[in-house]
Amino acid sequence: MPDKNRKRERSDERFRLFQYEVLFVFAMLIIIVTAFLDYVILDRTGRAMQEKVSDLIAANSRQLELNINSYLERMETTPTLLFSDEVYYLYDETDEKIEDYDKVKNEETIKNRIVDIGLMDNYSDFGIVYADDHKVGWVSHGTQDLFKDGGIYDTFSSYITNTKKNDGWCFGVNGNSDRMYYIKRLNPNAILISSIYTRELASVFVYPEQLEEMTIRFVDEENTIMFSSDNSEIGEKLPEDILKNIESEFFDAGNSSSIVTRDYLINTNVCFNGWRVVCSVPTDIILKENQELKSFTLRISGALAMLFVFVGLIIITKLSKPMDGMVSSLQDKAEIDRLSGVMNKATFQETVENELKKNPADDLIVFVMMDMDNFKQINDRLGHSYGDQVIIRMGKLLRKLYNSQTIIGRLGGDEFALYTGCKDVPMEDIKAAAIERMEQVILAFAEEFEYEREQCELSISAGVYIREVKDTNFKDLYEKADSALYISKNNGKSCYTFYGEEAEGDEK
Repeated sequence: MPDKNRKRERSDERFRLFQYEVLFVFAMLIIIVTAFLDYVILDRTGRAMQEKVSDLIAANSRQLELNINSYLERMETTPTLLFSDEVYYLYDETDEKIEDYDKVKNEETIKNRIVDIGLMDNYSDFGIVYADDHKVGWVSHGTQDLFKDGGIYDTFSSYITNTKKNDGWCFGVNGNSDRMYYIKRLNPNAILISSIYTRELASVFVYPEQLEEMTIRFVDEENTIMFSSDNSEIGEKLPEDILKNIESEFFDAGNSSSIVTRDYLINTNVCFNGWRVVCSVPTDIILKENQELKSFTLRISGALAMLFVFVGLIIITKLSKPMDGMVSSLQDKAEIDRLSGVMNKATFQETVENELKKNPADDLIVFVMMDMDNFKQINDRLGHSYGDQVIIRMGKLLRKLYNSQTIIGRLGGDEFALYTGCKDVPMEDIKAAAIERMEQVILAFAEEFEYEREQCELSISAGVYIREVKDTNFKDLYEKADSALYISKNNGKSCYTFYGEEAEGDEK
């Protein structure tokens, strides 16, 4: 009997041991499966966030490139005004045949013209330097101090690398990092030197608050930093960890490109003069919340192995919602035009094309193109900052006049477009409503911009196209409404025209 009891006990012990082994294996299997699921889900979440943030940074970097190109083009355009009269660009101070009296008169004329032109922008230098280093206009003491032993003409002439346009750009002249220069040759013995303080670029490099961890750098062909969101870097070379990725075989440094490494997400855009906008964000900052979430869920997996398959996924889902909301908010920022508050061109076109695919062929569509008349005078007379405020107010006005059923977009400059789909409404009613609304827009615009109309003759013109033709695409809508807008411009501006009625005299 005792032997049987001992055998039974040993059998029970082996069975309990087997149970423990099964429970242990089962628990380990659950832990491994749960950990694997956590890894897969969190890894995909991190990749999705990284891709979306990468797209946002790329869009923002592209906008910065457009902003700086516009700024640089304005610097190139202003000196061309000196070519309006031969006395400005053909005068050669080194010519010994010119009498002293004539030199004084010519230089006084040139100086007055330079003052008139230079007042258009915040130049720190804007003057002509001749082959003997004689100067006319204003060449700052800061620039002159760089050439105490002379040679200012020869040095800046060496930076004229564009033989087609006879001009060039430079930075870091004789170790100076406060200014960037634009040089334009006027004649074989005279060059125009213009410069701005690099700190002025702060007004160009504006980015969303959601990307505050992003570092923006503006570099020349030698990868010298001319502007940075970190002021301490100006005048230095690009950091080695950024530069080695830009110069790697996986990165096309000659064109706009992006790369994601273990340490950084890097995006570059090349400006028309060869300088580049370089945006970078540390990868660990992008995935910071994702890493915290991964650590938390793995700890829960160890403590609640049996329940984590069910509970853990719920926690991940709930904790992922704030992240999804953040990325959605960043995407919205990228889809909205920064000034006007309405859709930007790319988003507007994509939205309209999606609506055209969804709408049945017998639905009527109203597409309107609007353009502000004489808007250039706003920028010329009142300044570009004032022009930006006019764009902001125009966006607010359109959002106030139209409801959520109308898609509003800014296609560029002072050009806006509107799209409205109509279901089960007769053509006569749609046209009557369109006429009434356009009258409201013109009246509201005149009231809102009364001061600008008095100062610069600012008004609004529009072209209206009502679609009846099957399979019309965005290009058709745009071209027909734009042609109607062109008629409005030719009819004296401050009016609107329906496409197809120009020849009938029905333009308003």
